[in-house]
Amino acid sequence: MTATTCIGWDIGGAHLKVARLAADGSILAATQYATPLWQGLECLHQELEKISRAGNMREVRHGLTMTGELVDLFPDRRAGVDALLHAFVRHFPERDTAVFAGREGFLPVAGARTVAASVASANWLATALCAATRIGHGILVDVGSTTTDLIPIAAHQPCNQGWSDQERLACDELVYTGMVRTPIMALVQRVPFDGRWQNVAAEYFATAADIYRVTGELDDGADLHETADRRGKTAADSIARLARMLGAEAGIDDVHDDRWMQLATHIAEQQLLLIERSLAAVRRRMDGGSPILIIGAGAGAFLARKLARRQGCDYLAFADLFASGAASTSDVATCAPAVAVAELVRRMRLQ
Repeated sequence: MTATTCIGWDIGGAHLKVARLAADGSILAATQYATPLWQGLECLHQELEKISRAGNMREVRHGLTMTGELVDLFPDRRAGVDALLHAFVRHFPERDTAVFAGREGFLPVAGARTVAASVASANWLATALCAATRIGHGILVDVGSTTTDLIPIAAHQPCNQGWSDQERLACDELVYTGMVRTPIMALVQRVPFDGRWQNVAAEYFATAADIYRVTGELDDGADLHETADRRGKTAADSIARLARMLGAEAGIDDVHDDRWMQLATHIAEQQLLLIERSLAAVRRRMDGGSPILIIGAGAGAFLARKLARRQGCDYLAFADLFASGAASTSDVATCAPAVAVAELVRRMRLQ
């Protein structure tokens, strides 16, 4: 068989994630691009066009998954899936593209259009299936920029209860919180500050990226979008936004004020507890809550590592499931679903 590069694509509502795998499975590149689809499809077309012109696309097989069909640009999921598939094949050959359709596996583009409900928001299952080929028992914890997936694996198969977003939210396998885009008002209503508890504003003044920028845990390149106030992305800028959540103001000198670090640490803890409660529920269904392997993925994989340590579980980074390549561990984590569909397509070609 001719050596073929496999490229995985994860078209999200906020980001396009792309991973390129060599024929031997090593990860050549994993990159995230800002594509705010709620503003229109032009941003996606621009990135797809740049990639198609920049890379060698000879003897390439594409694997495609998505969540971008959820944005309010589209009236429903079916319309979103159809629009995103049309957008993709404007730039890359339809004959070389396999679309991940959840339990139905990979389908050609034409077939995928007829089962939009299966294609929609199935990227979590691709990541879980990829991890399960190497991990017999554990929980994949994928903390993304917007959501967190908690996917149990047993006997080298995902053993999730939910399939749709609604089902997964109901059974704690999907938590709508992430380490970049989640508004602070979705994490706390009251906080301790300056020696007393106080209410916070129910306004889009700051996001989770601000708290992790203050704590120093936000990776470079994790936050690609405009901030809540469309201002800068320094720690001082983030403190100013957090101060606004308290009805206060902070200047550049406040970056040395420990109260803001304490505030950010408190909010980060509340987000971690939110994920931890759902993780505990998933663990109880598997082994009655006994220690288990946690596989960490996503831009917020460091939160998965924290949870593993707190719960006495072993930890494995998603990137460690693959042969070493040019892509960094953090880039592989951030682009986990794109890496996964590329790997699944590569394995399918080898069968």
